[in-house]
Amino acid sequence: MSKTAYDTAQAIVQQPTNQLSRPGTVDLAVTVRPSALKTILGFIGWTLFSAAALLAIVTLGSIWLTTSTVRDIFNLDPQTKIITGDTVIESIKQVNKQIFIEHYDAVDIDYSEAPSGWLSLLPIKQSFVVLLKGRVPAGFDLSQLSPSDVWISSDGRRVQLTLPPPEIFAENVNVDFEHSRILTQSDTCPEILCQDSLTAFQQQMLPQGRKLLIQASEQSGILDQAAQDGQRYYENFLKSLGFQEVRVIVSADD
Repeated sequence: MSKTAYDTAQAIVQQPTNQLSRPGTVDLAVTVRPSALKTILGFIGWTLFSAAALLAIVTLGSIWLTTSTVRDIFNLDPQTKIITGDTVIESIKQVNKQIFIEHYDAVDIDYSEAPSGWLSLLPIKQSFVVLLKGRVPAGFDLSQLSPSDVWISSDGRRVQLTLPPPEIFAENVNVDFEHSRILTQSDTCPEILCQDSLTAFQQQMLPQGRKLLIQASEQSGILDQAAQDGQRYYENFLKSLGFQEVRVIVSADD
């Protein structure tokens, strides 16, 4: 039975909407964008998570710091080492002689030699005036220390160290030959009667020059400076060992 145009139109109208399609068209997928509310909620969630993580880190750090402080105050750590006087002396005496200061001085040496006896009536003589320069060291002979020179309080917080008197290390006086000079020289004495110049310098002038350098350093206060430097040095040294109250005494030279 043939359908009229009206029947065809009614059939089309009664079809479900999702079954309708137009010739020559393509169905497009619809992309749904997240709503602004969902984005805001996600940001708030991450913010709360970050804040919780930061709070946990701060809390753990505070607990660790409090525990460490309490352990230090009440000495709860069973592995805490007690520093004794023997330990302090052993640490200090690793250096047998410690130099704290050097003085660079210059002295004049006036040396002369002439034959003795009746030969002294003859006009024969040798003489030198030498400008001698050198370095004089001073410090402490730490081999003199003993455990009785260290006092430590029962709680291990205070310490007192008594150092020996500072001294000049005469055997370590260093003559600066490069910058020393012979100012005047006169030699009319034959070597058979007087020492040659080199022997006279090594055996006579050089020992005399070392003594004069030491005297010049003593007069310029090298021992007082060594005492002050040593006192400051060992105060800092003992504080580095963990002592809170430190006192360093330098013994007076008898």
